Amino acid sequence: MRSRYGTFLEIFRSRNPLESDGFRLLRDQAAAAPDTLLLRQFLIALNQELRARLAAPADADLDWALRLSLSLVEASPERAPEAVGELLEDLALTVHEPLVSIVFEAAAESPGLMGVVAEFVESETQLVQARARALEALVTRAPSEASARTLGLEAQPALRFLNSVFEELGRAPAEAIADSGERWAEGFRGLARLFPDGEDPQALEWFGEALGRLASAPRARETMRLVLRILRGNSPLPVWHPAAPGAMPERRDAGGVGALIVDKALLIVLAAAAASWPARPPGRRRPLKVELWPFHERVLEAALVDCARAPRVRAAAAGLCHLLRREWPSARFTAQVEVYTELLLAPYRRGDGGEVDAPQSGARSEAELEVLLDAVNDACASVRRLACQACCRAALAHPDWFEPRHYTKLLTLLSDEDPEVRVTAMGAFQALAGFRTGKVAAVIGDISSRLHDGDEGAGVDDRGGRDLEAALGITMDRLVGDVEQLEREVRALEGRRRELLQYMETEAVRVGEEIHHEVLNSLTGYLATAIDEEDYRDAKVGLDSLIAELRRIMNNLYPRDLETQGFLQTIRNRLRDAERLLVRRRPESRTQFACAAEVSDDAVAACMGEPSHLVLLYRIVLEAIGNARKHARGTLITVSIRAPEPGTIEISVADNGSGRGGPFGESTGMTLMRRRAEEIGADIAYGPAGGDGTVVVVRLGRAGADRKDRLRAEPLPGPSGGGR
Repeated sequence: MRSRYGTFLEIFRSRNPLESDGFRLLRDQAAAAPDTLLLRQFLIALNQELRARLAAPADADLDWALRLSLSLVEASPERAPEAVGELLEDLALTVHEPLVSIVFEAAAESPGLMGVVAEFVESETQLVQARARALEALVTRAPSEASARTLGLEAQPALRFLNSVFEELGRAPAEAIADSGERWAEGFRGLARLFPDGEDPQALEWFGEALGRLASAPRARETMRLVLRILRGNSPLPVWHPAAPGAMPERRDAGGVGALIVDKALLIVLAAAAASWPARPPGRRRPLKVELWPFHERVLEAALVDCARAPRVRAAAAGLCHLLRREWPSARFTAQVEVYTELLLAPYRRGDGGEVDAPQSGARSEAELEVLLDAVNDACASVRRLACQACCRAALAHPDWFEPRHYTKLLTLLSDEDPEVRVTAMGAFQALAGFRTGKVAAVIGDISSRLHDGDEGAGVDDRGGRDLEAALGITMDRLVGDVEQLEREVRALEGRRRELLQYMETEAVRVGEEIHHEVLNSLTGYLATAIDEEDYRDAKVGLDSLIAELRRIMNNLYPRDLETQGFLQTIRNRLRDAERLLVRRRPESRTQFACAAEVSDDAVAACMGEPSHLVLLYRIVLEAIGNARKHARGTLITVSIRAPEPGTIEISVADNGSGRGGPFGESTGMTLMRRRAEEIGADIAYGPAGGDGTVVVVRLGRAGADRKDRLRAEPLPGPSGGGR
């Protein structure tokens, strides 16, 4: 199947394009088509052909393109102008494109195209008005000393003059232009005197000339060309703005007053042009909803990333983001805003040959890559193309950033209706293939070369099928590696699940034993004896002991006082609970709690990666206290907390028992303590304490360089299996 682009090339390069069989067929198909897709594809191809001819060394005769466009509008008087309007609105065509020159030339002879041009200029008026309003807010809110020094007091009369002209133009546009156009033009020529020598924007001279021509011959080709030249000088961030890239230092220092004067003058010229040219009927018009007020970063961000907004409105928001960043350095924008600002402003930045000066940096971070991969599905064609190019550059520079879900997003681009998007996506896969394996890279390189060589003759479906097969091969290669990694992670998680189940069973047995031995056998027995003997004082003591023991067991299960009293006090509470149990067996037993003055709950929390880690740390310390109480056979348990280095907390649980620092056998509790330490990023080890005792050390934050020399990297003792 021959591609449409090949058919279009035959039309353009025939001896007489207007009389070619291909163009006659195109006219008939366009007239019968239910939408403007065919016309938009033809116009894009025509613009590419005009670009190629203008870039050639020989002088290009473009009269054939003008006649071709007028003939197409004659065959489709409604859909052809609508297709032009859609391309302009979607930024698929900007005012810098050669086809737009043809449209402005043809508009002098075609009411349909004149209506599209008038509607476009009217929408530009709204965008410039929004920018001028934002500038005015900045100038009146905080006018800089440099502004006053550069423009002086004459700026105020100039702004009053421009405001009065705009109001007069709004009351009766046609009559005002006819009666006052020349007078306004003379006033505009005087605006240049407000700027220092060599710094007055050339656009001011064009503005005055345009007002004169709009008053005398509004639809003449010279007038249309002059207005187009003014539109090309304008952009969401024009050169006369201090925040524009490449603006002179003097202009950056001058603040926004000069830019405000130029913007208001431009606003008048565009409003006069829109009023001088007949617009399309109301049923055919597509009004532009600007809505960029109030001038605030959140409003601009919402407009910038909203795919439902007109791309030109989003581009205007991008220009205002630049302006806001310059005036308010404290304003902070997300990675999404940064990326979309570059993508939407790129069509207005042109190289020496007139081509789009696309951003060369690609993704500067993984967060920006995520935004770019979302932008490849943007409703705006130019955003999609530029985002795809940036993804390709990111694939070359940082292929390791791409994950399987990124591959699947790129896959959909290989069946895109835009050939440029398809080819660029294939380039991204080629770069990723080189990262995966050299063999895959060779295969993709061959397919990519065939993609470029056969682009004109091969059908879209054929090329799409080959691209899809190649990209699927790369994606499968990437996915196989990730599946293997996932299998390893699943096996590790399964091992941890078994450990957790075993720990839960052990904890259930432990809680049952504590309730049976401590509560039912001991405390409940004492309480029953006191009641039988009617010794109510002892009964009250027994009941209080019973409640305290039940509270201790519940606190072990869920430490409510950790939330209400903090970590340090909770450890004190558990240490007192342990002392009560020790004293029952050996009355001389005691516990100690030592905390350095510089250690606080906030200091401990600062060493935690997440708030939930504090509970895991609590359970590690509680397990160490429980091990010392049950298995050390000592009479003293000491908990010490200190900060040996800035940003480091060290918690030690020591006893004077008979463990002699280990080694101890492995147990579920010991394994779980190590797992918990890993999860909170802590180091845990044990070793001998003074005498025959054992000390367990948990270190949070930056690990000491000599940790391994001081403590052996061994598992913590658990409730079974060793000397504990």
